[in-house]
Amino acid sequence: MMTGNRIKIISLLLLSILAGGCVKKTEESSGVGAKPKTVVRFATNAGNLPINFGIAKGYFAREGIDLQVVTISGGVEAVTAAAAGEADLGGMGSPILVGAVAGVPITIIASPPASGQHFVLVSKPQYKSFAELKGKPVSPGSPGQGTIQAFNVIAKAKGFKPSDFQYVNAGTSGNALAALQTGKVEAVITSEIVGVKAELEGFGKVLESAADYFGHYQHSFIFATKSFIQEKPETVRGFLAAYRKTVDYLKAHPDEAIEFAIKELHQDEIPYKKLYAKEIPAWDTSGRIDFVGTEHALTILKDLGDIDPKSQVTAHQIVDEQFIPQ
Repeated sequence: MMTGNRIKIISLLLLSILAGGCVKKTEESSGVGAKPKTVVRFATNAGNLPINFGIAKGYFAREGIDLQVVTISGGVEAVTAAAAGEADLGGMGSPILVGAVAGVPITIIASPPASGQHFVLVSKPQYKSFAELKGKPVSPGSPGQGTIQAFNVIAKAKGFKPSDFQYVNAGTSGNALAALQTGKVEAVITSEIVGVKAELEGFGKVLESAADYFGHYQHSFIFATKSFIQEKPETVRGFLAAYRKTVDYLKAHPDEAIEFAIKELHQDEIPYKKLYAKEIPAWDTSGRIDFVGTEHALTILKDLGDIDPKSQVTAHQIVDEQFIPQ
């Protein structure tokens, strides 16, 4: 089980990394006869569709950016990569808020096109209610990640405490899925795409959707380190311009987006098509932050103990929208 104190320890660890002076400078990259491009290291998971599509189709290159993916498994790792000077920008979930409020020098600069709460609780097919999982082994994810926050919010709404379950950290979505299939755990908190896959293949069912319990809530963000903003403000602007062009194109061509994800990102064809054929056309490509949803997220994270309940930091203090294209 992940306590608020442990989250605070993680935050202090990140700050200690920064105190060690690990922040790296970005480099310039160019080929023979090519215009020099600014290297930008972006921390995200391997399946990030807009980032990978934008790189492959040259959207970032046309803005003078050599975008390099720093592959991580979750938001804690994204914030840690930024703190250690291994990433200039990144995009993940609520640990970004935890890090920014704790003093890690990152600033939220935009929203991804699907920024809400998308985690689901997938159990073995025989379970009919959340209450039946009491005392059973469940995998809510790694300490500090949005998945464990989602599980705890659902549990609290149902009248349970984390101690009412056997917490098993089965790791990433792929490993957690394997743990469910092999019987190591009875339920996992995971992505919607895994939930669709579990139901299609008959080894699991979506028992709960976290979005039903979070209300008006923004979960995912795009951030930049404060040092990168200070040193390369026009590159930040160029990145968001390229990102906007990418997501606008993907939204207008969902079939091409899905085909790219299946062929190039090795996504499972049937569940991916079932989920994203509806989701992509509904994307919000403006990049704007939902400040009401972000303030609500801060309140929930305080309630969970992931953010100091006495913190007075507001969403407007950790967000800078000046670089978003008009």
